[in-house]
Order: sequence, then structure tokens, then C-alpha cells
Amino acid sequence: MYYLGIDLHKDESHVAVLDDDAEVVEEIRVANANLDEVAEEYAGAKAAIEATSNYYTVYDTLDEHLDVVVADPSQTKAIGYAEVKNDRLDAKLLAQLRRAGMIAESYVPPEELRERRALVRGRKRLVEKRTDFKNEVHAVLDKHGITYDW
Repeated sequence: MYYLGIDLHKDESHVAVLDDDAEVVEEIRVANANLDEVAEEYAGAKAAIEATSNYYTVYDTLDEHLDVVVADPSQTKAIGYAEVKNDRLDAKLLAQLRRAGMIAESYVPPEELRERRALVRGRKRLVEKRTDFKNEVHAVLDKHGITYDW
């Protein structure tokens, strides 16, 4: 069995692969667009990624081949408290925690729910912009002493 720890970034990630004896098999930096190749190579392995802004897409890609969990960053305290922090060590620590079964998992909503949430968030932003625009119009009218009834 292999255990992958994946430290995600916007365009690329650092991947650490451990075996059953916690020995490092491979450490690589890979473009996020190519993570599917890593997942295929280690199909059936257990993997851990941290919840970041772009994790849904990566999760969906990895989940096709790996048993992947999303680590709750607020609960993965060991990474935050590490004296030396870098992508390589973060990925290795995620792999070690996954191997030990010590990952506090984040809930990953199904894709349909994610799409609905995105629509609701988008609508909320548009309503807020509309309100801001109305307030600006009212401020300009008030500044020039123009009265209105609405």
C-alpha cells in the first residue's frame, strides 16, 4: 500500500509517496493539470490533501483512482506547528498522517451540492453589488439635493 501526501498550490503541487514502512518512495513537484497521471500510477493508494481554495477540482481528479481524504487544515495542527515548513515537508507530513489514520477529515459535498452552493454564492454577490450601486446612486442624488420617492 502507498500513502500520498499532496501539498496543493494554485498551479502545482508537491507530492510525497510513502510505503507501508513509512519510507519515502518518491517526492515530486507536479502541475495540478498532471495530477491525474500520479493518481493513475498509484491507483488504489490512500491520499491526503488539505482543503484549499482549489481543492474540489483536484479532489475530483484524484478520487477517480485514489482513496483520497481532505484534511481539515484547522485540525491538521502538526503542519502549522512545524518549526521548519516547506512544501516537501508538508506533503510528507500529510502522507505520514494518512498512513497513521490521523487525518481529521473535512466534509466534501457532492458535486451537485457544490454547484448549487456556487449559484447561491454568485447570486448573493450580485445582490450585494446591486445594493451597493443603489446606495451610490442615492448618495449622489442626496449630495446634489435631488429628492426622490422610491
